[in-house]
Amino acid sequence: MTEIDLSHVNRLYTVLLLKSGDRHGYELMDRIEKITGKRPSSSHIYPFLSKLVDKGLLDERKDGRRKVYRLTEEGESFAEEKTKSFGEIIEASVLEKIEECENCGCEIFSGGYEEKGEIYCCEHCASN
Repeated sequence: MTEIDLSHVNRLYTVLLLKSGDRHGYELMDRIEKITGKRPSSSHIYPFLSKLVDKGLLDERKDGRRKVYRLTEEGESFAEEKTKSFGEIIEASVLEKIEECENCGCEIFSGGYEEKGEIYCCEHCASN
């Protein structure tokens, strides 16, 4: 698989946004700004898009004055692989925070009800 550095969050978001459909550069920048609260520089986005085109992961086409980018078949595979990898990282970080209700055994990620040092999903389970 092609090696592309996705260590910067804007690069990861760029690939994920392209996975959901064709985009032009300014649309990517707008969407990333909406997600992160900080607008990425065009000097970060466009060289990265060019690199993806050069590696065969993106196709580009003109739409008026703008270039629209689309993942190629290889780009789709790349995006899927990276989504899976990052998903596994997130899942691992979440799994260690999940507790099990002492009564019904359901998984509790956030909240829950604690009584006498035991964790329950709700007051009902704590009273049983």
